[in-house]
Amino acid sequence: MKLLRTLSLVVVTLFCAVSFSMAAGWDSCKGCHKEGNKPAPSKETLLKKFKTADALIKAAKASKSPMMNSFKKDDQLNAAAMDLGLK
Repeated sequence: MKLLRTLSLVVVTLFCAVSFSMAAGWDSCKGCHKEGNKPAPSKETLLKKFKTADALIKAAKASKSPMMNSFKKDDQLNAAAMDLGLK
């Protein structure tokens, strides 16, 4: 019984780790960037403010918010800009 419970826990943990790591582009951003502009500017607000992918990426990299630190990678920002239709 303990073995079954342990195996189940391992499978669930692996599933969660893979699911979260697969989020890319805008999917990884929309947890914070949602309607109401809290805790971060919404998709609509970002699209009004940034007309090009380069402008969005530059602003994201310059952000002083500690919440943005793990999202400042070029591949993630490029994917997000593409999902938003800026590329």
